[in-house]
Amino acid sequence: MSVRAIVGTAFVVLLTSASVALGQQTPEGLLRAGIYAEEVQGDLERAIEIFRNILTDHPESRAVGAKAQLHIGLCLEILGLGEAQQAYRTVIDDYSDHRDEVAVARERLATLDRALAELNRQPTFRKIEIASRPENGVLSPEGSKLAFTSGGSVWVVPLEGKVGPDIAGEPIRLTEPMGTHGIGLSWSANGEWIAFNARQEDEQGIYVIPAAGGEPRRIPGNHYRGALIYSHRLSLSPDGKTLAFALHDPDADAETEFSPYNQAFLSIYTTPVEGGQPTLLTPIWSIEPAFSPDGRFIAYVKFQPAEGGEAGDWHQELWVIPAAGGTPVQVAESIGAMMPVWSPDSRLIAFLEGQEIWVVPISEDGAPAGDPTRSQLPRESYGPLAGWTSHGELAVFMNAPTHQAVYTVPAQGGNAVQVSPEGPAFHPRWTPDGKSIVYRSGNRFSFAAVPSDGGEVRDIPIVSDAEITPGVPGGGVHVSPDGKKIVFMGGTYNPLRVNIFTVPIEGGAPTQVTESVSVPELDTQDRYPCWSPDGSELAFIRYRAVAEGDFRMNVYTVPAGGGEPKAITTDADSVTWAEVAYSPDGQMLAYFTHTALKIRPMEGGEARVVAEIEEVNFHTELAWAPDGERIAYTGPGSIWTVSIDGGQPQEVRTGTLTEDAQNLHIDWSPDGTKIVFTASMGGESELWMMSGFLPEGR
Repeated sequence: MSVRAIVGTAFVVLLTSASVALGQQTPEGLLRAGIYAEEVQGDLERAIEIFRNILTDHPESRAVGAKAQLHIGLCLEILGLGEAQQAYRTVIDDYSDHRDEVAVARERLATLDRALAELNRQPTFRKIEIASRPENGVLSPEGSKLAFTSGGSVWVVPLEGKVGPDIAGEPIRLTEPMGTHGIGLSWSANGEWIAFNARQEDEQGIYVIPAAGGEPRRIPGNHYRGALIYSHRLSLSPDGKTLAFALHDPDADAETEFSPYNQAFLSIYTTPVEGGQPTLLTPIWSIEPAFSPDGRFIAYVKFQPAEGGEAGDWHQELWVIPAAGGTPVQVAESIGAMMPVWSPDSRLIAFLEGQEIWVVPISEDGAPAGDPTRSQLPRESYGPLAGWTSHGELAVFMNAPTHQAVYTVPAQGGNAVQVSPEGPAFHPRWTPDGKSIVYRSGNRFSFAAVPSDGGEVRDIPIVSDAEITPGVPGGGVHVSPDGKKIVFMGGTYNPLRVNIFTVPIEGGAPTQVTESVSVPELDTQDRYPCWSPDGSELAFIRYRAVAEGDFRMNVYTVPAGGGEPKAITTDADSVTWAEVAYSPDGQMLAYFTHTALKIRPMEGGEARVVAEIEEVNFHTELAWAPDGERIAYTGPGSIWTVSIDGGQPQEVRTGTLTEDAQNLHIDWSPDGTKIVFTASMGGESELWMMSGFLPEGR
């Protein structure tokens, strides 16, 4: 029975104004006035007031009261207020003898309960324990196996082993090491083939291999896509006979200045796996193709200039195009779409949007069939969506919780002490008086300082219209010997420039010290700055591009107030991107090659090896002991010290660092008794299966 049938005869009998209705102070007259305010004037709050007055002033009129209480619920529901449920329950509990009103209240209450349960429903997650801990991969079509890359090889692992349903089995290696990387792995929908990226002898190629094992076969053709990893996403057609991939042909548009770091100049192509001429499917600004399991469509990510944004600001939108070619359709108005995957029935597409998973329904003609469903991930995810199982689960790589802070530890080793609150912390440096530690915090345009024995953190803002971002890694963040300034590497954007700056220790306007060059034949970046002991000059590493994909790094010095940089090393020194530092007396300079820690005289002469290093990366740092006799340096999850005369390095035990610690940065205290360090611990990528993310009926 409809609500209007309950409240009485045709609506035309309602009075033409609320004031006239209110003049009739009978319960029936007030009810008509309330309904008029509700349904004609749309003044729901006034209507609720009238209905409540009926209940207060005429409790003896139960028939009218039942209708008034029901209409209170209807008004509250339209207003989107949670009190609507209680209003309907009051009808059921207090007016049980008025069956028509109770029937409507029960119906509305059930509908609301279902809607609110759906709104509040959260997806569930289960972790797949994989002993080899892959950080990439893609599920087989039915979802029972994961293909991943490790050590340059392609592997396949069953997600359910013999121990338990959430503990993976034994991985099987499909290829020998051949420079593979996991972002481009793709299964054919029939489960018979796997496509993957590999780089051999400096040549990028795409290969296919039988999923059951066999000889990998290279797909003929040009597969150059540039440096950004997400442009390497691949997709095989269901029968494994056609490959979709993103490609930039440098000869296709001679007037376009192509950068290997710019995905905007890529297009989606399809090509026969057996070889043949690639077919252009989409215009430029397209990456991450994904065949639908029925083979009819390809989803992809399209770059669009942000409306009203600055030059270089882009949105990443989700589009769909017929696999045979045709008119593409935007299927979701997103700004950061990544890694689309199809449901097994080709009716839904899931993709990452920030830290949410969006699922959009797709019609038979490839157009959107409704609004996206959004699910917040409980952890950060920067890895791929790995697939959609036949059981309705989505596989996603999420990061384990991370732990970051500033710590100090005795220089000879011991138990570390946390001196800053939990949060992002990089490049910790002592002030010359040893009382404070300055570091790069999570604030994009500032540094932070904390007392060296712990305490309140003080912000050190960088005040500049140019929006200078202190870099990580290579930020430097050294305090001047007089304690008045911080030197750091800073980046500015649109266009990208990376230079050395100084800023007052209390914060303020930065001063630019070096000027990088951004033309293809002279492209330079300046990183890893540090002060000389007397504060008169700075040392830093200058990166110099000499050809596409080929660059050199050398140590330079420059007057602290700016001037012409002077090269201290040559290409023969094999300097790599990592920390550099003066000795306390200013006579020596320490730096890294790919395999060693070296020192050399500042006035020229042969460099000598102090320690062989197993792994040097962008975050590798060093610090001289104040007496100049030892150097501390970082390794994977560890801190070491070594005599400048060489010998066996000694590990500095902290009781805190784990072997998985990343981004390890250090400095030695001015009195020589302590080492300060920061590190990212945890955060490893893990495979999780997500279910319960779709509304009922999908």
